[in-house]
Amino acid sequence: MLSILIPTFNFDSVPLVKELHRQCIGCGIEFEILVYDDGSKSAFSKTNSTINTLQNCTFKELPNNIGRSAIRNLLAKNAKYDLLLFVDSGTFPKTPDFIEKYLSIDNKNVKSGGMTHLEHPPKKPYKLRWLYTKKREFRTLCSSNFMIRKEIFISNQFDESLKKYGFEDVLFFDTLLEKKIPIFFFNNPVEHNADDDATTFLKKTEYAMENLYHLIKDNKAKKEGFNITKAYQILKKIRLHKIIAFNFKLIKPLLIMNLKSNYPSLLLFDFYKLGYLCSLKK
Repeated sequence: MLSILIPTFNFDSVPLVKELHRQCIGCGIEFEILVYDDGSKSAFSKTNSTINTLQNCTFKELPNNIGRSAIRNLLAKNAKYDLLLFVDSGTFPKTPDFIEKYLSIDNKNVKSGGMTHLEHPPKKPYKLRWLYTKKREFRTLCSSNFMIRKEIFISNQFDESLKKYGFEDVLFFDTLLEKKIPIFFFNNPVEHNADDDATTFLKKTEYAMENLYHLIKDNKAKKEGFNITKAYQILKKIRLHKIIAFNFKLIKPLLIMNLKSNYPSLLLFDFYKLGYLCSLKK
């Protein structure tokens, strides 16, 4: 009935799997939980291997990193049930009836419960990731928590040309919407654990901007989809993107100083993203 698919990278996935396993047992359903490590060769390998001792659970380490899109496609391909529930490592169900809530809505082919933040904010340098989740990700579609029929997914897979972090989920959900496949969003979130410090999160953000740059170049990014895409296109049209790039490089150390602090500004974070995007070249 239900295949729960968890891509992971250098993370202890055992607590998440145990909770999802407990909920599935409580629902009395046929299920499997597949956890694939994307070639991280991490210190958590031995710990995660204990997942194989749980009923209907499989942990597998890939020999090489194949990327965030490809590993999701591989998980779906290997799933044996019609319902696919994607949940990311680094998240945890907000409620003890997380699985039950998904199963109670059986007339929707694609549904997403969203993501939320931890109740108590962490201190610097982890504050930026927590704040971003709280203010920006709580009402967005994300690959960290969604359910889809396998036949629909197989016909609309993640774009494997995107190897790094960022925008692979945006492109995936945009493709579904363009094909008139409705996505039902409801309140059934996972909590993001905010384990990325500001340095790590900024590096991931740069990867995301590199992905977006190539999506724009390949005409895969919808201009109306994101404010940053629209802003970038306008700046390019009026030839101001080079000025933004110059100013970004000039004040980048000050931006990083703020974003690593206990009081990071999301406005400055937006400028960081736009400035980095404007500074990218072929």
